Amino acid sequence: MRILQALIEKPLQGIFSAIGIFLLTPLIQMTTTPLAFKIWYLTLLDRPLNTALYLVFSILFGLFISLYLYTRNRCLNCNRRDVSAGFGGATLGFVLGVCPACFSLIGALLPLSGSILLTAYSPLFTVLSIGIIIFSIHRLGGFALK
Repeated sequence: MRILQALIEKPLQGIFSAIGIFLLTPLIQMTTTPLAFKIWYLTLLDRPLNTALYLVFSILFGLFISLYLYTRNRCLNCNRRDVSAGFGGATLGFVLGVCPACFSLIGALLPLSGSILLTAYSPLFTVLSIGIIIFSIHRLGGFALK
């Protein structure tokens, strides 16, 4: 599969992207509180479903970045619009699904009921973003047999 070839050729980019997106939430929260890593860690322990989805999201994001960098200079299917859907899914999943620090920004734009709705259904938004990233990997030819 092409995604495995991309991971073999660009392993560090994929690993650092996955770790980076995984640690981005506490790094954003560090701007408001020095206890961000402790709060983040306790939240991960408290919500196992969100944690599992967050891990899957981070791994798929790393795979997507690795595949994107692998296919960027190769004309495998020559459709660059497929990449924007993957980055859109990653942004959607990160902001709505796994970034509680982003809710303060969203709360300024939405009424309280909108923020509560987003918080209550954050696993659903994370699953949606995982689906978008998987679809984008498929559109980039990640599941093709070379």
